[in-house]
Amino acid sequence: MSATATAQVIHGLTGLAAEDILFERCWPLIAQVLLRQGFSWSALNDLAAMDFRDDSVIETKLGKLHGQIDRHLGGAPRLDPWDVVAGTYGRAWRMDLIGPISAMWRIDNLWWRIRKLDRKDRGGLLVIWAGMGVKEQDDGTSPLQAIDDLAVDVLSEADLLLPPGAVDYELCKAVREALDANGY
Repeated sequence: MSATATAQVIHGLTGLAAEDILFERCWPLIAQVLLRQGFSWSALNDLAAMDFRDDSVIETKLGKLHGQIDRHLGGAPRLDPWDVVAGTYGRAWRMDLIGPISAMWRIDNLWWRIRKLDRKDRGGLLVIWAGMGVKEQDDGTSPLQAIDDLAVDVLSEADLLLPPGAVDYELCKAVREALDANGY
């Protein structure tokens, strides 16, 4: 894994903490995975030790982690948070953590979150809209293979939104489970 690429991904995800995209109570598991992988931001230790009683404390710790990663990244580029979310679906599909059609149905659930955002030049948002379009075609009138092929095209594009080596299987699974726990 690339430490900078992983930091960019986690920075993007923590940037969406207020949007409630990842189920907050899943962050301690994500923090534990990152600690095992050698990341040492102090907020990770705090998150990993949380007992899930107070979501507002998790939000505070996520804000702290976001700031620590921001300083760590220095002049490195930041990933658009929605590129990270969309990219996670692509990477999870590539790692066999989610099927293509299931991914389209989950992506469709993000509509409420992104409907008013400007999609221009934002790859993640464009991928999410494309995924929603594929899901709408999965209405029983089209051959399943055709829908599957369209979904694979969307997920292949989504996978390219994350840098190579940004997430390994364990981290991707933890993030995917946190999305899934919130219905995404």
